[in-house]
Amino acid sequence: MQIACADESCYPRIMAVHLQIRDLPDELHETLRRRAEKRGLSLRQYALEVLEEHCRLPTLDDWLAGLSRLTPVALPSPAAEAVREAREAEDAALIDALGHP
Repeated sequence: MQIACADESCYPRIMAVHLQIRDLPDELHETLRRRAEKRGLSLRQYALEVLEEHCRLPTLDDWLAGLSRLTPVALPSPAAEAVREAREAEDAALIDALGHP
């Protein structure tokens, strides 16, 4: 008797899936190959790391949903003003460190 499943729940979680990417642009392939080489990894190992890292990030919808759950913060002044002041302070510190404007 065979069981029909509508989703991946019927497949064992440990089953490896073979992924093939067709029509990969040469420039992208070369970039991935060089980055893998710099890390001392095979292209397969590097691509797997890149995919794993990407999958750990929230989707845009998840990220936006998380924002909607945050409590708003009241600021004493507009955020743009705080950013401008911080940039001016960093510029002043850099000028002091370099010794000239």
